[in-house]
Amino acid sequence: MSTTFGVEIKDDDGIGDVVEVAFRSNGMRFINPLAHLLPDETLVIALDNTPQGVYTIGDIKEVIEKTDPTAEYWRTVKV
Repeated sequence: MSTTFGVEIKDDDGIGDVVEVAFRSNGMRFINPLAHLLPDETLVIALDNTPQGVYTIGDIKEVIEKTDPTAEYWRTVKV
């Protein structure tokens, strides 16, 4: 079951807008190029289906790691 995930961004007046950050269907992937930079504890909203255990950016990263162990683009590169 596919699901799009977003995060709520509020302006100075407290008015919120939702920005899509990830998509799950046969695996999970970030669809926003900056989403992986958000703190792991950032809450995400399932926009068009149920969250099925995904509630934060950290949860998205865990699902990506399980389905694609080579996806390490959000980790610190060791030199």
